[in-house]
Amino acid sequence: MKQGIFAAAVLLLATGQTAAAPFKPQRIMSLKICTDELLLDLVAPERIASVTFMSQEPAALRHWPQGAKVRVNYASAEEILTTRPDLILTDPFMAPAMRQLLSRTGARVVEVPPAENFAQIRQTTRMVAKVLGEEARGEKLIAAMDAELKTIAANRPARTIRVAEWGNGGYVPGAGRLFGAMLKHAGATSIEQTGMGFYDVEALIAARPDVLVYGDTYRGMATMRADQDNHPALMKRYGGRRIRYSSLYGCGVPMTVRITRQLQADLIGAGKIGKVRP
Repeated sequence: MKQGIFAAAVLLLATGQTAAAPFKPQRIMSLKICTDELLLDLVAPERIASVTFMSQEPAALRHWPQGAKVRVNYASAEEILTTRPDLILTDPFMAPAMRQLLSRTGARVVEVPPAENFAQIRQTTRMVAKVLGEEARGEKLIAAMDAELKTIAANRPARTIRVAEWGNGGYVPGAGRLFGAMLKHAGATSIEQTGMGFYDVEALIAARPDVLVYGDTYRGMATMRADQDNHPALMKRYGGRRIRYSSLYGCGVPMTVRITRQLQADLIGAGKIGKVRP
């Protein structure tokens, strides 16, 4: 994600173009999974008109069970018009036709930029909390996140763990995105430093990471592409050094810190690396 997109969104908030409404919105509609997660953390289900269908997949419900109490949408024009929301949360990456449609609904539309590190998570959480009229709740989420980050820092491994997040056809997210920030806090680093990419089995073995890390799927089901993850060469070398973590790391929200803490514990265990002594 380009830093300019995030900075521009925050600037709009600061200059008043996205200033909070004088009343708390009561029919809030979210069109993206990442805004679903913030919304479900910040307001009661009674104030939510709908969230995306992805919020009722197993991976999401493990962290946000309240999502089961809320109607879902598929971001269709018909749903947006018939729901008649007073606030719509989405991201900046919309097709021109969707942007035009939203401008005609009469609802307030807030474009929430993706957060790629914990500093940006604080900013987006405060931004959305202000729009919802839930600043106190937002600060409580941030305080809990910061407390978890201190615990993570106190339990860092004795040396940096080299990690390959690899699976689903060899996809590797790289170190510069949110997963890279999570790894850094956990005391690890990605073997892919240049950005997103794809590794085949041979290249992965040659890179010699300490641990292989696999993201789960929202549905919690295996895919055809996952067969590559069980290649005999990988099973022989990394049979005991393979861990899975929640695929929800893709959304920069306060809950990311809990996934990071579990990731750290699993990495230390799989890599057979001790913690730094106080």
